[in-house]
Amino acid sequence: MGCTVQHKNWYWAGLSTVLQPRVGTVRCLADFVFDICCSESQDIAGQVALLLWQIWAAGNDVIWNDTYHTSTSIGRTTLDAWQQWQEVHKHRSPSVVQHGQNKVQVWEKPNESWLKYNVDTVFHDRNHITSFACCVRDSRGQFIRAQTKW
Repeated sequence: MGCTVQHKNWYWAGLSTVLQPRVGTVRCLADFVFDICCSESQDIAGQVALLLWQIWAAGNDVIWNDTYHTSTSIGRTTLDAWQQWQEVHKHRSPSVVQHGQNKVQVWEKPNESWLKYNVDTVFHDRNHITSFACCVRDSRGQFIRAQTKW
């Protein structure tokens, strides 16, 4: 959280004023994210989640594809993706939104000697809280560990 490169990502994503004041006030990234989810709007929390995902994806690009991204491109991609998401969702009618009733998804095992970490989050608008759940399984589909948290 104290990395100057990350601060540039925050700037280009338009989130510096939200994230910078928290540097040094929390002990780990989980507390950092939890504080944002507890004290910021759902939109800001969503933007931060998208930025963290973009940073993670850019790191994977370096490791797996030898492709490097600038702070400008990470931040701008985050901002553009968030604006596109907002644009798409403002045109959706609530009566058309499906909550998975007609979707059939089958969990697939990870490759041999790998673990699969499934995560889901929920924003509870009425209560102004966020929760998450995660589950880890091995390549045989055997349960390793799980956690839920508000």
